[in-house]
Amino acid sequence: MALLRLDDDTLMHIFGFLRVESILSLRQSCKRLEFLSRQRPVWRKVCTDLVLQEGYPFPHHNSVTADASTLERLVLHALRLGRFWLSRSAKPRRSLDFQASSGTGVSHVRFLPGHGGRYIATVYKGIWSMISCWDLGDHSAMQSGAKPRKLADWCPKSAIFSGFVVNSDPESEATLATAVETGSGQRSIEILQVTDRPSGTLAFKSVCNIATSFRPITLKGDLIAFSDDAYETVVMNWRENTFALLKGSQQPMDERFQYNRCLQVVFANRGILVVRARSLELFPEPELQPAEGSYNAYEPLGHHSFGWIDGVSVSRQCDPVNEVQGTKSPAKDEPLSILLRTESDDPWASDVHKLEQFLLLPNPTFTSPSNSPTYRAGSNGGQDDFHPPSAVASVAPYLFPPVRTERSAPTIRGFLRCTDIILGPCGTAIWIQPRPARAAHLTGFDVHSSPTQISETLDPNYALLDDLALGSAHRQAVTRPGADRPKASEALCAAVFAGPMARRHPEVETKTRVLWAQPRDGRNWTALDYDEERGRVALGASDGTVTVLELV
Repeated sequence: MALLRLDDDTLMHIFGFLRVESILSLRQSCKRLEFLSRQRPVWRKVCTDLVLQEGYPFPHHNSVTADASTLERLVLHALRLGRFWLSRSAKPRRSLDFQASSGTGVSHVRFLPGHGGRYIATVYKGIWSMISCWDLGDHSAMQSGAKPRKLADWCPKSAIFSGFVVNSDPESEATLATAVETGSGQRSIEILQVTDRPSGTLAFKSVCNIATSFRPITLKGDLIAFSDDAYETVVMNWRENTFALLKGSQQPMDERFQYNRCLQVVFANRGILVVRARSLELFPEPELQPAEGSYNAYEPLGHHSFGWIDGVSVSRQCDPVNEVQGTKSPAKDEPLSILLRTESDDPWASDVHKLEQFLLLPNPTFTSPSNSPTYRAGSNGGQDDFHPPSAVASVAPYLFPPVRTERSAPTIRGFLRCTDIILGPCGTAIWIQPRPARAAHLTGFDVHSSPTQISETLDPNYALLDDLALGSAHRQAVTRPGADRPKASEALCAAVFAGPMARRHPEVETKTRVLWAQPRDGRNWTALDYDEERGRVALGASDGTVTVLELV
């Protein structure tokens, strides 16, 4: 039977079983097949079978409302991104540099969700701090190398910013939040919206001000979590002005030091995970109360310590198919993936250590949200009074302690101005590899080192004694022209850890690969962000430059 004698529905059904290359080839044969190959049901089927089932990063929130041409573009991009992570040698396709500040390091750089993926925010601290919003342009602009265009600045007089977070919900009115300290000593959190001006330009507009000395940690829709550097975290609905207090189980030894600095707050299933430098605590889902009068304070349901955490990233391991189809069952919750790098107080510790991954598995016996014991704290500053909970928490929604996975990546100890680790929901992760801890001076010598090690340390072209563990890619990435051996340099590293992609492709090993090397001597990276769905990385540097890498 001739192919063209089939009806349209049958042909589109057949398209759904073909590889993308075959669909694009048939498109060129005749106008009818070209028309049918551009229909949304075809690319919906391709998206499910060739992208989501393979665990590749994909912008789930865009797929529901995307038209056929947009969905086709997203699918083709996801396939290229999947091939990038499955390859051991692929490098970023293009890079874009621009000057975000003049001679002052960039303290934060973040992609802003929504806006077609075009906007990026930077923060730098000169005499006063400033937040800037930039337009990276569309895909063609990145290809042509066009410089980003500054859209708006926010710089209150005599203000210094000490914290910065971006809203993970692209539909929310609030875009970002920052901790502000003025010259008079007043401290607060300012929640800002990026809004359009009548002239067609953009501006930052304040939508909420919270009087507190805490730093903002997480912003998700109308919920914001802000914390101190000891043991208290506040969860607040900024629109309704309701909140609850999460009180950690460990008191700080000395509140003058950042003994247990808050690193991340995760709004998990039926609970809130608070990650600090020396503790990991799971709290029940709090009941937010109005600010007037008393408020609820919650104790943790689970507690664990990894020691001293230097960098950490917690991500929910999503099921890509359910995320797009909206069929996620409340009874089937995904585990929380924890990727961390620990530090040691021992000065004789080895320079070599690992990025390790742990999983917080859902508790199968957890059936209903229960409140832990609470404290009713009055606004008059009096002593807290204990009140029994209305329903005693019998089990936590996740099992403690976290379970170590078999996947780890080697890294080294060294000086870093940006210790961020970013783990995506699909299991891909990036981080900055430091220069080696050893240096060519007396304090850099290990008294137990061999003569060979000492001579290599004195070599001006000395790179990493342990770069064999990182593969030959690192040595190639940091080689300088005219040098027989590579010089020490920071490097942007990546690996695939346990997650949807590794489950579909168990042959992919967790091996550290170098994506990019610091191109300038004497310059450090100071900020990092990673958009797994779009395959983009942003790096802020100590000289005020920002580098945007497109992986595919």
